[in-house]
Amino acid sequence: MNYAEMLDSIITKSELSLRQIAKRCAELELSITPSYISQLRNGKLPPPTAEVSMILAQACNSKEESKLIFQGYLEKAPDVIKEYMFASSQLNKVMLESLCKVDGNSKVDENAIEYLRSLDILSTIEMSSKYITEGSIEFKPDLAKEITIASGGIANDKGDITTMVLGDNSMAPTIPVHSFIYILPTKTELLKSRDVIAFYPLGKRQAILRRAFFSKGKILLIPDDRSSEVYMIDSFEELNYLGKVISFRVDL
Repeated sequence: MNYAEMLDSIITKSELSLRQIAKRCAELELSITPSYISQLRNGKLPPPTAEVSMILAQACNSKEESKLIFQGYLEKAPDVIKEYMFASSQLNKVMLESLCKVDGNSKVDENAIEYLRSLDILSTIEMSSKYITEGSIEFKPDLAKEITIASGGIANDKGDITTMVLGDNSMAPTIPVHSFIYILPTKTELLKSRDVIAFYPLGKRQAILRRAFFSKGKILLIPDDRSSEVYMIDSFEELNYLGKVISFRVDL
């Protein structure tokens, strides 16, 4: 993922307009125009200074500030540095994938492996550094679970409870984006109106949350954030239902 693609992803996840982002940047003492942000996002301009990248990420409420800054530096670095960093990243990905296969207690699906292979260089370094101590590789059985959750998948936690990371603002402000969600498989006939459920919309790889409402034979799946998509279905068979959300955790 290059700088433009990374910035585009950050902006898309923020669900803010370019005008709103420019206004937030101004509040952070950076004067830029929506047109300038658009050109950065579309790759029509080279990556900006570290300060601009930092404030853009902050304006979008993104936790990927350091990744955006690093990617900007990398794309302006000499070719020999780029080649070295890319080669190191590929070796780290091979190591991480091999460690996942060693873990016989956890399974990593194809989506998670695809996610691992698509990681940017800094994300790969950050993840692989957790498993290297003083030059030697240290196996930890939670790696497969970590990659599965990061890819938007569901991982077994304790007993029947599964966990995921909320990847959007659809349940804000009640449940903030990036929260760790704890899900208990619950029979659909036991659900009550306003219960928060987790599910995969058909054709989507990212699990999402909605409040379930039951009215006149229809099931309405409604977000707390009014700008997010509302689903109306006749039966839970129309989506990949995962369970009822029983709690969540926010890491500050």
